[in-house]
Amino acid sequence: MRNIRKISFNIFLLLLFFCIAAYSGVVCLKKFTFDDIKGLDKWKKMILSGEVKYSLIRHGKEGYVKALSEKSCSSLYYRIGFKLKDYSILKWKWKILQFPDISKARTEKERDDYAARVYVIFPFLTFSSSKFIEYIWAEDLPVGTIIDSPFGSNIKMIVVRKEMTPEGEWATETRNVYEDYIKVFGEKPRRNVGAIAIMCDADGTKTSAESLFDNIIIETQESFEVKKELE
Repeated sequence: MRNIRKISFNIFLLLLFFCIAAYSGVVCLKKFTFDDIKGLDKWKKMILSGEVKYSLIRHGKEGYVKALSEKSCSSLYYRIGFKLKDYSILKWKWKILQFPDISKARTEKERDDYAARVYVIFPFLTFSSSKFIEYIWAEDLPVGTIIDSPFGSNIKMIVVRKEMTPEGEWATETRNVYEDYIKVFGEKPRRNVGAIAIMCDADGTKTSAESLFDNIIIETQESFEVKKELE
């Protein structure tokens, strides 16, 4: 079933490649707070091996995305085209409720299960010619680890968080994706970003995983630095 990934990705990437839009002249390109009941309306499903349940949860005026994988692997993605050098900062909040049981994995591909991932996607005409950066929350890998996905060296995975946070606490991440791209691929990006995505998966281990996502922000380096000085 997991071999279907490449076929699905190729169709998905072709759509992104021809739908990239241009943005300029704004400091914060996009902010997803999920406070609106329609907060997921423009996010699309990418089903790879069974469908993960993504739902918008609200508490009063605030909301977030809950992801529950039961032996499944699918993502939510948002099409947005921009030059990474112009909008290099990606920020988000997330929380792990349950890790997949990696002890059930027998192969490297089966071990490729993570309760939470955030993708930055650089689409081209095929899966192998496209590039992906995955920020992952791993249970058993040190923070800072960079590895190739078992599905292709064009997918670079960066461990940004390990183990659970104390009960009830969200973890907040800030990444300079432009710098990360150069670090993992050894060159400056030649193509624009075409989409960002979130994913929770536990299909390889045939177990369960659960996570939360919120406050995904794409902005300029200058905006990030100004906000940091004001804190």
